[in-house]
Amino acid sequence: MFLSQLNYIIGEENVQKTIKKYFEDFKFKHPTPNDFKRTAEKISGIQLDWFLNEWTQTLHTIDYAVAKVEGTSVTLARVGQIPMPIDVSVTYVDGSTENFYIPLNMMRGEKTTDATLIKNWAWAHPTYTFSTSKEVKKVEIDPSQLMADIERGNNVFEKQEAKN
Repeated sequence: MFLSQLNYIIGEENVQKTIKKYFEDFKFKHPTPNDFKRTAEKISGIQLDWFLNEWTQTLHTIDYAVAKVEGTSVTLARVGQIPMPIDVSVTYVDGSTENFYIPLNMMRGEKTTDATLIKNWAWAHPTYTFSTSKEVKKVEIDPSQLMADIERGNNVFEKQEAKN
C-alpha cells in the first residue's frame, strides 16, 4: 500500500526509477526507511518526510470530499487526516472535460502530469477552493482510483438536471 500511494504522489515512472536506484545503491547493505525515502526524493524532486511519517508513525486515514460546487467554483474538503496531492477531473455543462492537479505545499514540488497545475493546498487548511473556466456539471476526485481514500462515496459531485 505504501508503494501504491507513493505511485500516486510521485508517479509510476518515478517509483520504478526509485526502486531500481534503491536496489543498486543498497544491495548487500543494511538500509533504513529513510534511505528509501531519500532515494525517492532525489528521483522525483519531491519532499516526502510528511508521507513517510504519516504511513509509518500514525493510524491516520485518507479521505477527501467534494464539499461544494457553485457555477465555476469548486470546493474540496480534507476529511481524513493524511494530506495528499489531489487529481481532480471536471466535466463542464458543455460536455468537455479538464483534469486538474493540486500538489501540497509541503511536497515542495509536483509530479509530472498533463493535468492543469493549480496552486498548492496548504495541509493545515481543511478546505480548498478553485475556479474553472466554464460552468461545472461533474467533479471527481481521484478518477484513477489509485488514492487509498477510505470513503469514495464523497469523491463525486454531479449536477442534477432540472425537472420540468
